[in-house]
Amino acid sequence: MASNLHIQSLNKSIHDRASFDCGVPVLNDYLAKQAALDIKRKAAGCWVITAEHNSSTILGYYTLSSEAVDAVDLPEMPKSISKKLPKYRRFGAALLGRLAVDKSQQGQGLGELLLMDAFHRCLALEVPVVVIVVDPKDEKVADWYARLGFRSLTKDRMVVTLLELEARFNQLR
Repeated sequence: MASNLHIQSLNKSIHDRASFDCGVPVLNDYLAKQAALDIKRKAAGCWVITAEHNSSTILGYYTLSSEAVDAVDLPEMPKSISKKLPKYRRFGAALLGRLAVDKSQQGQGLGELLLMDAFHRCLALEVPVVVIVVDPKDEKVADWYARLGFRSLTKDRMVVTLLELEARFNQLR
């Protein structure tokens, strides 16, 4: 299935934002009403996944924006990872602000595909980041991120280092 999918920047003249329904109204509304404006204002980037044969129908999306995290706030992590992190007071971070998959596609691995794409975009940034931060909307979403290696940063925020994601995705190859 992945070979028939295409991930690209949101283009409001091509992509049908109004028909997307992930089951979470705030995420649907963001895509329909705010995402294109955030892109225009350089507040966030938004990438969508579509089927090659139907590039207007959005199957899922995610957003990235810049963030910073104090090193002292990072959760405890394996020594093999922590020893590779720079000894800075603050780390550049990417905020994975939203990640959603249309109800028709949920449970088919698109969320992980979108996360992997976000990870690769973070690696390719000309302004590097050390960690990816997420703000899960509920406990079910937090559990999904935890299964992918994210750990609690604060009560409502989770984090993973790019080094950890790289190790995870290298194991899947």
